[in-house]
Amino acid sequence: MENFSDKDELIHKWDSFIGTVEKNPTLRPLTMESWKRCKNMGVNPKHIKLKTLSHNELNDKISNNLHLIKIVKPYFDYLFLRVTNIPFLIALADSKAWIINISGNVNDFGEKKFRFCLGSNCSEKYIGNNGIGTCLTCGKPIIIYGREHFVNAYASFTCIGVPIKVNKKIVGAIDVCIPNKYAHPSIFDLTISCVESIQSTLSIIDRSSIKNSPNMNLSRTSKLLATAVHDLKNPLSVIRGLGQLGKLTSDKAKADYYFDKVIKQADELNTMVVELLSIFSPPKIKPMEISKIIKDVIEEFEPQCNSKKISLNIINSNSSYANISEPLFKRAIRNLISNAIQAIDIDGSIEIKIKQENKHIILSITDTAGGIPEELRDNLFEPFTFKRSGGTGLGLFMVYHTITNTHNGEMWFHTTPGNGTTFFIKLPIANPTSDLDMDKYNLMM
Repeated sequence: MENFSDKDELIHKWDSFIGTVEKNPTLRPLTMESWKRCKNMGVNPKHIKLKTLSHNELNDKISNNLHLIKIVKPYFDYLFLRVTNIPFLIALADSKAWIINISGNVNDFGEKKFRFCLGSNCSEKYIGNNGIGTCLTCGKPIIIYGREHFVNAYASFTCIGVPIKVNKKIVGAIDVCIPNKYAHPSIFDLTISCVESIQSTLSIIDRSSIKNSPNMNLSRTSKLLATAVHDLKNPLSVIRGLGQLGKLTSDKAKADYYFDKVIKQADELNTMVVELLSIFSPPKIKPMEISKIIKDVIEEFEPQCNSKKISLNIINSNSSYANISEPLFKRAIRNLISNAIQAIDIDGSIEIKIKQENKHIILSITDTAGGIPEELRDNLFEPFTFKRSGGTGLGLFMVYHTITNTHNGEMWFHTTPGNGTTFFIKLPIANPTSDLDMDKYNLMM
């Protein structure tokens, strides 16, 4: 028997599946069962029974599902970029199969009878089996290829439908619709991965806290997770490839080289996971002296600074206390100092000042690293705005989130091109003997 690589075998199976469907469209049990449902509901395979919402009804439906639409939007954008060179439709439906968001152009399909639009209903009883209606009925991801559609108008398209679940309850579905000639199982896997990330986001975010907190930005959080899921896959792919190479070689030196690379990639994965957990895990907070924490962090960087002849000092400090999650706050300060050290070639300086203004502590970190490029300034605290070699792209986002959400503070910066940058952190002063309930400070406010 001929041996196939994973990719070749997948393509071979897909081609075999297409050939089978062309000869017998109801061979798969899933398709046969959906056709039976369509017949029992009186669906006409030669006519689409379109059901649509009025303008006011659609606005109400969108308003009621606004949290879901905002969470899904970054994944729509990601899928859009992945299939942008082919005709496609990406639709989001609620749990009742009403389309509440759509991307793409129906006209690209060259089929006026398609009738797939915002505010239309994709239940099987109206348009036969399809990505949205059938995956909601079955409660699982599905592919419907070409002639597997009960309604003739859809025979030239492939639908990929994946239900969105939270706590085992279906809250919606995503459907990717493309012409048959562009269909491929990789799009199915991609859609499932996106929905899994959406479900993780929905599980993390408590809806009541979303309504009550001005600090929570759904689009921002969703974008973070969407991109993080993609970036986490990169080192995993490298690790898998290195493992395969390791199995093929009998040369110990090469094997050791591959193992070193695997360890490096695993370390990158671990760093990203730790940073993600630090953003979404509830912290332990207690009153602590800021200057003492800063001095501890500075000591860690002395060897690096000495090797690059960088002066790293606290210019002035005081004994003020703030409510601090020590591990997260230290990680935030480390990130700012580390960024400055990396950006300074040699013979630079990093100065840290701590002062009290009324009921707040103002911490400033000033470097001589040349300033921040203008094109990065507006989105500097967004995830993946800037990613150094070997970095995760989450650093400054994590710092900003830690300061503003975890520690109920403020953060901003001033930068001078050709000179350097000062990051400012403003924190409420705390009583060192305070017995406040620190559990109320959550990372996801």
